[in-house]
Order: sequence, then C-alpha cells, then structure tokens
Amino acid sequence: MIEKIEQKTESYRQEIIDTVCELIEIQTENPPGLNYKSCIDYLSQKLLAWEIDHRIINIPNGKYPRFSIIGNYGMGEKAIHFHGHYDVVPAFVESQFHPRITRDRIYGRGSSDMKSGLVAMLFAIRIMKEHFPELSIQVSFSIVPDEETGSQLGTQYLFDQGILPMNSLGMIMPEPTSGAIWNANKGALTLRVILKGKPVHVALEHQGINPFEQIIEIGNSLLELKQKIMGRKTSMRVTPPEANRSTMLIGGESGSGVNFNVVPDTAFFTIDRRINPEENLDEARLELMEIFNHHISQGKEIEFEILQEGAPSSASQFSPVAQALNQSILAVKGQAPNFELCPGVLEIRFFNKLGIPAYAYGPGLLEVSHCKDEYVEISNVLDCVKIYTLTCIFGVKSKDF
Repeated sequence: MIEKIEQKTESYRQEIIDTVCELIEIQTENPPGLNYKSCIDYLSQKLLAWEIDHRIINIPNGKYPRFSIIGNYGMGEKAIHFHGHYDVVPAFVESQFHPRITRDRIYGRGSSDMKSGLVAMLFAIRIMKEHFPELSIQVSFSIVPDEETGSQLGTQYLFDQGILPMNSLGMIMPEPTSGAIWNANKGALTLRVILKGKPVHVALEHQGINPFEQIIEIGNSLLELKQKIMGRKTSMRVTPPEANRSTMLIGGESGSGVNFNVVPDTAFFTIDRRINPEENLDEARLELMEIFNHHISQGKEIEFEILQEGAPSSASQFSPVAQALNQSILAVKGQAPNFELCPGVLEIRFFNKLGIPAYAYGPGLLEVSHCKDEYVEISNVLDCVKIYTLTCIFGVKSKDF
C-alpha cells in the first residue's frame, strides 16, 4: 500500500512542483486581499480537470471580495476533512512572487505558509480518487481566504452561514508545523485602539488635545500588565520552549496625524494578546478593559476595533484521526512526531469548538514562514502528499474511526 502511494506521488512530482510555483505567482497578499478570484479560479480549474466535486462561495467585500471553495469526494460513513488557506502575508519585495528552485527548496512568498501544504492536500485527494476508488470513505475539503487577518470573511463566515463544518470525524490542515503535529493552539485577542484628539496649529498646541501623548500614557499602563502576562507559562509542549509564555504585543501597528506641525486629530495602535490554554479569553479581555476604563474615566475618548478573537483550543492526541495521522507520519518519515501546542492561533479552533478534533501538520517550517527568504523543501511536500493519503487509508482500516 505504501509502495503504491509512493509510486503515484513520485509520478506527480513535477506537476506538484509546478503547481506550488504557479500558486506562489498568484499574489494573494492579505491585507488587502489581492488576486483572490484568480487564485480560486486556478484551483477550481485543477479540481474540474480531476473531476472532484466542489463549489465556490462568494463573499462580497467592496473592492476586495472574498472567495472560498468547499468540496468532497467519496462515499461511506467514515469521513475526514482537509482545510487550508490561500492568502499570504505581504511580501518584502515583489521578487518573492517569482518562485525559484534551489536543490530541494522552492523559495517564494507562501511557499511554506501554506500554498505548498494546500497543494499536498489536494494531490492527496486526487490520488485517493484516481487510485483508491474502492475505499469506502468521505474526504471533504475547504479552501479559504483571510486566515492571516483573523478569518472573519473566510472560515468564520463559513461557520456562521452553516456551510462548515462538513460531515467528518476530524480535520487536518497543512500549516507549517516544522515536523510536529499541532493539536492545540493559543488564543488571540487583537484590537485596534483609536484615540480621538482636538487638532490645532502647533503654535496653539495648548488649545488642542494630543491623542498620541495619550497613547504613551496608556502604553505605560499596558507595559505593567505585560510584565504580569509574561510570567504565565503553559505546561504544554511547545517549540521553541521559550514560546511557552503568554504574550502581548503592543504597537504592532500604530500611527497618528497628518503633518508634523498639526496636533493630531486621531491616533491609533494595536494590541495582539496571545492566550495560553491555561488562561481564559473572557478574563484576558477583562484585564485589558480595566486599564482602558480607567483612562476613559480620566476623560480620554477611546474606540475599539476587534481584528481577531479566538479562544485557546485543543484536541486529544488519542482520537482516531490523530492516531491515523501519527501512524502515517511514522510510516513515511520513519519517526513519530511530537504532539505540540502551536505558539500562535490556528483555525483548528473553529472545529474543536464544535467537538470535531482538529490538527495541523504540513510541509513548511514555522521559522521561515512570513520571512524574506521563505521556502519549503520539495521532499517535505511530497512526503505530505503520501502522509495525507495514508491517513485516509489508515482511517478507513481503523475499527475506531
């Protein structure tokens, strides 16, 4: 069985490499959400050529509409779901969208996070359909945008509309996990904080209200809270070990004003609070609001925009899907992976919340994702095609699946 999967995967080697490169060339930068339709059309044409049933979901969003694909293959009571995103973070330089191959590596924006994983997932479904039609299993999948900016118009939308989840006993997504299985994720509370001021000429500064200076006051209060937050550590295994701390990034984005000689009318900054599984999202929100309410009581005019919000989540490493994935990795790689906490937030949270055990495992490396020299190893992409295919087969054969 494994030999057959290896042979079929190898027969698709060049097509897999070409597909990864062609996807990288489609510049799906988010924000703002560029070329989404081109990417979805490209993927849809692939699925049509492979005769895999799917449909496109259109989410209007002004100048930058969003598009998702959902689909499925096969019949049977046993079901597994694959889920991936096609948006990428903005490139440092335009040349990142011109993929280059050096030995076993494909370089380019999205190569690791996570267009290579998306390709591996789809080719695994293709292999299942074309070469193992006798197996009684349902394989469903979803391809979404906006994972990099909070998921509101991607996965969140599909759940809110009742389109997801599809029938499955578990979900796998091909995030860049650096060889581990992520069966848990940190939570996230990401805010844009906006302060209102009173603009005047710099010569009459005393008549204005400077919201930038107010940010400095609030920032000092937040730094005190940050010291407490960083003292909280998770007991779960995480790589690197230093990522066991809870975190709060202040000022990932910030700005104010229109010119150097005008008191700003507004100022803003962001807070990105990452919450360990031992913490509580509601309590984390309350901690922040206590600080802001104190400053509001002193007369500051503050508004908030929620950019991302999600509770920590986890799935058992002993579920049938987890064990099928674990056995598949051992069979292909020769070594069992670790089950670990993702140091960031993951879309497994949407599935775990509804009791569907969800896991991330992909060909990329977290340590190079979002970086200037982002890359993926071709051998890892091919291995993941084998692993995802084998996971479906092990799932069929498992009496517990």
